[in-house]
Amino acid sequence: EEQNAHQQLESDDSDSTSVQSQLSEATKYAGLVYYEEKGVEDLVTFTASKDLNALVQYIEQRHSQAEMGQNVYFSFHPSRDYLELKLDHTPQKYPFDGWTIQSHFEPCELHRCDIDKFGDASDPIPPCCLISVNKSPRAVPTLHYSIPLEGVVRPVTLYIHRSLRTTNPRTSSSSSNTINEVTAASSNGGASVPAIVDVDVDKLKKVINSVLVSQFAAFASLPKEAIPDLANQLYSVHLINSAVRDNPSVEKFIGEFKASLNFMTEMSEVQEHCLKFLNSFLAVSGSFTSAAKFLYQKWIIAIKTELGIDFIIDINFN
Repeated sequence: EEQNAHQQLESDDSDSTSVQSQLSEATKYAGLVYYEEKGVEDLVTFTASKDLNALVQYIEQRHSQAEMGQNVYFSFHPSRDYLELKLDHTPQKYPFDGWTIQSHFEPCELHRCDIDKFGDASDPIPPCCLISVNKSPRAVPTLHYSIPLEGVVRPVTLYIHRSLRTTNPRTSSSSSNTINEVTAASSNGGASVPAIVDVDVDKLKKVINSVLVSQFAAFASLPKEAIPDLANQLYSVHLINSAVRDNPSVEKFIGEFKASLNFMTEMSEVQEHCLKFLNSFLAVSGSFTSAAKFLYQKWIIAIKTELGIDFIIDINFN
């Protein structure tokens, strides 16, 4: 009798798993690619939602100058709760000599829980993956680049389609707090090829601070026993003073970060400041690595939404 009961429980668990898998496969999501010109580069965004019309409406309202491209439908694989854009230069059918395709975040993933939240009062922005596309003077005239999606039930492939432009980007600005050359700060001291865009540094700093403050509760939940280690990392790159190091807290770290940021007037300073902050979290590892990834993605999305620019930091999360 006990054996029969055990077998019945196993059968019930199997049935439950089967039902969950069927529900997962039955739930359809819509994905959409759209393009925006950012100086000499193209910013490619892939975003997803349960409702394609909601995505289109969002883009028309918040990114009115964007060019909408391919849309796809997909279901998550029962064993995965996220999808990943595989930017590994999978063998391409068409040549892409002279073109550079670079994601802003690695791995380039969209999680189902974030997609499901879009439309809630607290999540008016759909999750997205950002990709920069640059070309050299000798690039082939047309780019048709395939990106497979992993983590979905049936094979889905996105295509980035771009052509060489002949117009020159805007290169001047009248604001003393606006700079025209945006470069990616590099963890190894290098920088990416400049993209010429207008950036109001004061507005940029406000968005960065706003995101950091809005996520205070999440950062306050990090393991307290590792806070002194984070303090040492921040102190070693001159982001906090000795008083904060000796009596550390997340609130004080954020306060010091914001205080230093207020005195910065150049985009490169802001990027380097954010890079040092994120790298300090990565050095502690564990949940602090997840916190760094989370914050960087929040910064990217907020800056793109509020200012219409792509904020790139050359940081290695691996």
